[in-house]
Amino acid sequence: MLLLRHASAGERLSSPGVDRFRRLDEAGRIAARQLVWSLADRPITQIVSSPFPRCVETVAPISVARGLAAETRWELEPEAELDDLMTLLVDLPDTALVCTHREIFEKLLGWDAPCEKGAIWVLERNGHELVPALYLDPPAAVPAGQRQAV
Repeated sequence: MLLLRHASAGERLSSPGVDRFRRLDEAGRIAARQLVWSLADRPITQIVSSPFPRCVETVAPISVARGLAAETRWELEPEAELDDLMTLLVDLPDTALVCTHREIFEKLLGWDAPCEKGAIWVLERNGHELVPALYLDPPAAVPAGQRQAV
């Protein structure tokens, strides 16, 4: 499973109610388009996203390129409870791309796990657990010649 943090969306806005509508900035839109190529050799059969615009916009280019509709789920919102999140994730296929927020990464992996905007954690199943197996840098953060094989 690919767990993606949304791409760059500028600075956090004044209140959570207003911030939920924040959209990708120019750097985020570029990174979202680059994800199409970065993930070209990864099997993706389902795309699931937080309903926040910055997440939906991050997966939109991949959704179009793969011909897959992106499903939005409240369990991927920043305030979601860990139990609700895990119920969603364990039912998704290993070939799912899931786009969410820093707060969700912190709940799943701990506050000190890297999770740059536009970065991906490859999660593997170990029984009923999802285990972080590989961290993939954001596509715009690494020069093309030095990018990790994806």
